[in-house]
Amino acid sequence: MIDKKILNTSVKNALNEDDVFNDLSIRVLNKSALKKVEAKLTNNENLIISGIQWFNHSFKLLDKSIKIKWNFKDGDYIPSNQDLCVVSGNPKSILAAERTAINFLQFMSGISTKTNNYLKILNNKKINLLDTRKTLPNLRYEQKYATRIAGIKNHRFNLSDGLMLKDNHLKVLKGIDSIKYKHKKSKTYFFEIEVKKISEIEPALNLNPDILMFDNFSLNQIKKGIDIVNKRAKIEISGLKSEKDLKKLSKLKIDYISMGDLTKNIKSIDFSLNLI
Repeated sequence: MIDKKILNTSVKNALNEDDVFNDLSIRVLNKSALKKVEAKLTNNENLIISGIQWFNHSFKLLDKSIKIKWNFKDGDYIPSNQDLCVVSGNPKSILAAERTAINFLQFMSGISTKTNNYLKILNNKKINLLDTRKTLPNLRYEQKYATRIAGIKNHRFNLSDGLMLKDNHLKVLKGIDSIKYKHKKSKTYFFEIEVKKISEIEPALNLNPDILMFDNFSLNQIKKGIDIVNKRAKIEISGLKSEKDLKKLSKLKIDYISMGDLTKNIKSIDFSLNLI
């Protein structure tokens, strides 16, 4: 389910950023050039598509008369060089909004495609791959939508979604041993503690967390940590450096792997929109 208010705000801001109502190139179009046209969208590489409603809304918000007919839906795997959709209507509107529409589609599809590739490498449905809050300002909703469409679970959307103590929190609190908080299980939020060394695991478990995050642990440290935790909390692994690391973790009895790379390092998908 897409939040229509967020969708509308994001697209409106993007259109305003491009100043689509003051497109200077429109001035050279004469009346004969303003007849209804059709444009075909194609993809120039394999992808998991994501962001169709953002693409559509970029045109519709500018011109409600624009028609768009899609051959695919969000989450579909699409091999390269396919006819994805046809956009028809006033050429002024299509030319003004095309960049904004494709910008949403290319970066969201890039995230979905990368996420899907990581899921294939992990190849273990018992381990949940998670995204993070390492997102572009004001585009977190779109980025987390794109990871979810590809088949993973969203981690915290914002700071109110979970009580999470990371390294800087623990420094302010003078270490795990100094914390007086004792967590009572909640249905509305989870409690998670980041640990950076084996010796922090037992003190962290004394606080009754739902999840322990092992940050930048070696493979041997992770295995030892799993034995110490012994199912007293769920285990999340963070700090992966490569696809090879992900493959190594796929055989372990852990619950989550969080990867900032899903939303932080984005390779956009190449699309082309050409008049027919």
